[in-house]
Amino acid sequence: MVRKIAIITLLIVIIGASGAAYYLFRNRQVDDDCWKKVHLAEAMIEANDFQGAVTHLLPVVQLGKRFRAADAALFALARAYEGAGSTESHLIWKRLVVEFPRSQYHDEARLREAKSLLAKDPAAARDVFEKLAQNALADVRDAAFVGLAQTFEAENNVSEARSLYYKVLESATMETTIAQAKDRLTEINTQMLWSPILDDFCELYEIQRGDAPIKIAAKFKTTAWFILESNKLRGSLRPGSRIKVPKEPLRIVVDKSTCRLNLLTESGRFVKWYPVGIGEQSYKTPAGDYTIKTKEVDPTWFSPNEGVKKPGDPDNALGTRWMGIGSSLGIHGTNAPETIGFRKSAGCIRMYNHDVEELYKLVTYGTNVTITEKLIASSQ
Repeated sequence: MVRKIAIITLLIVIIGASGAAYYLFRNRQVDDDCWKKVHLAEAMIEANDFQGAVTHLLPVVQLGKRFRAADAALFALARAYEGAGSTESHLIWKRLVVEFPRSQYHDEARLREAKSLLAKDPAAARDVFEKLAQNALADVRDAAFVGLAQTFEAENNVSEARSLYYKVLESATMETTIAQAKDRLTEINTQMLWSPILDDFCELYEIQRGDAPIKIAAKFKTTAWFILESNKLRGSLRPGSRIKVPKEPLRIVVDKSTCRLNLLTESGRFVKWYPVGIGEQSYKTPAGDYTIKTKEVDPTWFSPNEGVKKPGDPDNALGTRWMGIGSSLGIHGTNAPETIGFRKSAGCIRMYNHDVEELYKLVTYGTNVTITEKLIASSQ
């Protein structure tokens, strides 16, 4: 009897072990198949095939937590919906936050969920961004500060948004986050610069008898264009009236690592930036300190291979403006806008024509120009 019980017990153990082994085997198969679909979907997302990614991910997500990396599948699905412009992304981000509070994707999901709320409920988005700015890891925390600023922009509180963007420049470590803040500051500051409304880059000046735009510009190391256009001046200047003038001169820092020209105040405060093209490897744009020595509207280009190219000639590589900074090196427009953002020039710094025309009105003879291999954080 005892022997029979032992045999039955052994059989039960064997059957149970076999069942468990089969269950584990099936689960491993399911996991392997799911991971393949997730990885394939991630590749599709990178290739902007968002609908294809959704098709591969939906069956995985429907398995729920039977797939041990269900949070990874949800994260990929939310990205795919977001890329496709679908409002479903908000629901998936929210589901990931609720169902997987300990997931490695949790903070990122909260960040994305808050971004999806920006347009319709800035206050609710701000609440999430504030929590992330206090507790999240560095990359999410930095992005949360940008999100905070965006909530104030959504409410037309540009002053508060601008202040927060500057705080991002002071504290952020992620280059993508810094670029986002600079993009927004560029747009905000450009509107302020060309408006008569007093901003923190400028101060008021009372026009004196005998003053002229060019005389005032020389006094404050700016241009007559800036004096006239930012103050919307027409006709003669009236003594006793007040206009805005720069508190300090501007300077230029060209960051070769990002192909960006940063316009700063003399004390280093960021004003705005422009995309630029720089020299190819065989025509290096030499790092160093320079000053603007010459300025020319609609320059003539003396091509080393093709002769003289007059202003307006479609083959004139200098575009609509030239600012010489030493020897044959300069900042100029271009007839090849597709090269901006790349190492495609013969050594000079080339800009879109509309950008170089604006810069021409902001900087003057003697403006300091620094070309650097990489702009360090303290200079941003």
